[in-house]
Amino acid sequence: MGTIAALAVVLGLYAWTAATSDDSFPTEVSLNDRDYYNHLTDAFLDGQVSLLVEPPPELLALEDPYDPAQYAAVVPPHDMALFEGRYYVYWGPTPALTLFLPARLLLLGNDLPERAAIVVFSFAGLLLSLALLLYAVRRFLPDTPRWMLALGGLALATGTTALYNLRRPTVYEVALSAGSCFTMAAAYLLLRGALEDRHRLRRLAGGSACLGLAAGARPTLAVTGVLAIGALVFLVRSGRLPSREARRRAVLALFGPVTIAGLLLLAYNVARFGSPTQFGLIYQLNQFAPFPPDGGVPQLVASLYWYLVAPPRVTLNFPFVHLPPPPAYPGVLPAGYNLERVAGLGPMVPIVLFAFVAVPFGLRSALPRLRALGVVMAIGLLVGGLIVLAICASIYAGTMRYAVDYTPLILVCVLLAWMLLAGLPRRRVARTFGIVGAVLVTWTALAGVATSLTGQFDSLRSEHPETFASLERAFSALPTAAVTVAGRPVITEVAGPGDADVRTRYDQPGAGRIASMPIGTEAAVLEIISPGRREGVLQGRVQRNPGLGPRPSRLVVRSRSRDVFVSGGDGPIAVPITLDRGLNYIELQVIDPLPVGQPLLGPMVTLSEVKLREE
Repeated sequence: MGTIAALAVVLGLYAWTAATSDDSFPTEVSLNDRDYYNHLTDAFLDGQVSLLVEPPPELLALEDPYDPAQYAAVVPPHDMALFEGRYYVYWGPTPALTLFLPARLLLLGNDLPERAAIVVFSFAGLLLSLALLLYAVRRFLPDTPRWMLALGGLALATGTTALYNLRRPTVYEVALSAGSCFTMAAAYLLLRGALEDRHRLRRLAGGSACLGLAAGARPTLAVTGVLAIGALVFLVRSGRLPSREARRRAVLALFGPVTIAGLLLLAYNVARFGSPTQFGLIYQLNQFAPFPPDGGVPQLVASLYWYLVAPPRVTLNFPFVHLPPPPAYPGVLPAGYNLERVAGLGPMVPIVLFAFVAVPFGLRSALPRLRALGVVMAIGLLVGGLIVLAICASIYAGTMRYAVDYTPLILVCVLLAWMLLAGLPRRRVARTFGIVGAVLVTWTALAGVATSLTGQFDSLRSEHPETFASLERAFSALPTAAVTVAGRPVITEVAGPGDADVRTRYDQPGAGRIASMPIGTEAAVLEIISPGRREGVLQGRVQRNPGLGPRPSRLVVRSRSRDVFVSGGDGPIAVPITLDRGLNYIELQVIDPLPVGQPLLGPMVTLSEVKLREE
């Protein structure tokens, strides 16, 4: 019952995350404000691969409809593929075939929202990851204590970036969650098929089919076919295929379904774009070049840094763990490199280091079950590494969203590594591995939850500001304890007037200085954590923004219902403020009346070099 209750809580968390998030994706009127995968489902039901929606004549009349400068006035569906006068969805067909089509029938013709599909795929992927971990533990490490399994399950539920992707439930994340789900299904079925005699061929064939479905969702996951090769090698070397006929059947089961799926995917490409190797990237309608000029080694190095090495930022600003950038890439990014928020596998899943000890130990063990475990971990980590390389070599971007392709498989393997090392015969060494591993696994789980609260676009705060503020206040005891130790208040955040895009989070926990902040007739907000009730002085220099309205005459600074009025002209200011213990919101606002016809934002000033001084 405890396991069922825990899974119900996780499912609720997944559903809540998706429900409280903005899809942050343009659903144009030309697409009837419907999800892309539901349009693809319509097309499949109508017996075609192009969408039923016709591109507008204005778009087709352009000399170059792929040039953003030309189609800006038309506003076509973002990232839709346009080919020979028809719209196509370039994302893989697997989600439509495996979920949207069946759901359409079950829902009596109604659409399945994409955000619901992501919850389904993410939760199914979690169940399969847990099944894989539990099966491997029972088979190879039966003495593993339950608390380790529980902590490992928590990490799989929150630390694989599935929860992060639920914070932006769009068509991209549908394909990502589906690919991850079928990768874990393949790993689970292939492992059982390789280790058990009963229903072996069924499991091997099912795992092979799941490999094909994973690639049908995410073409970069075609490298997961190495799992099938690994299963075959394991079966042959372990003597489980004693006859030629047994080997022939195993080969057919392992490679038949995935080959058929691959051929169908190539045929799908031909039907869409006239070429088996064309996935539609060059026909996308967006502002990015599909094949930027500077790729090669610079692209590979930059992507490897972001996906493996880039550290997150731990700050006093809720939710305390934030994805870079900043800090900036230590080298020079290739021209046109599309960089979103992303942190590396090493800093986010630091227990991965245990694999460098556990895998060699397992492979050299005198116990057959531990040698087999070493092989299983080695194959899983190899495939995870190949997925990382496939992403880095083929996609000109760094983004946390793609980490769900490889993190679940790698995390299962390193959790097994931790459990193996925590069961070593030498008690002191085993205890050390157990404790250190528990800390690292807990970090992975907490960092996953923290980063999911902001996601790529901070949509929980923008869509549900009261909920975000309630969570921020609920956890304010943590930064309050930190500043109590430091003995001084600290500025943790500044939000510009009415725009989350100008929100600044600090790179270091001790930050107490702002380079600049815009102030307009809509309030800007400083967040300050204070160790106790005290008086302070907010210092800075006001600079009027040229071209943004008339010169303001006054500003108001509000703290604890205390209003202080100061000049809005250029020059230094020193404003007394009152702080309570814990989280404080300090509002700064231009209060001049607006002339007729003046935009709501103006007039505006910039307050630069802001510092907090205690009295």
